[in-house]
Amino acid sequence: MTGYTWIVTRDTVLGDSSDAVGRIGPSGAKERARFDTVIIQGAHFRLLNESGETQFLGYILGEYAGNEPLDDYGRSHGCVAIEYELEGEWLPPRAFKTRQAPRL
Repeated sequence: MTGYTWIVTRDTVLGDSSDAVGRIGPSGAKERARFDTVIIQGAHFRLLNESGETQFLGYILGEYAGNEPLDDYGRSHGCVAIEYELEGEWLPPRAFKTRQAPRL
């Protein structure tokens, strides 16, 4: 079992009818957190393409290092970086983990 679940909630290039919307990972995981739980409790991420533009938005929940949505899904769909939102600011994984408030 993996220790995290991520969900793509928006495709900024192809729109809401894209097959990326609702994509859940990691692929092949036998157990995952519920869709609504990931969105409500998870960390908001965005995947950036080569131009530095946001291509996908989503949420991740569980024990993760930070690059999982990028490695599991984004790279194979033209993305090269991931950032996490914290208090309205987009941060790379390391800065996000360092500044993230402890969860109770």
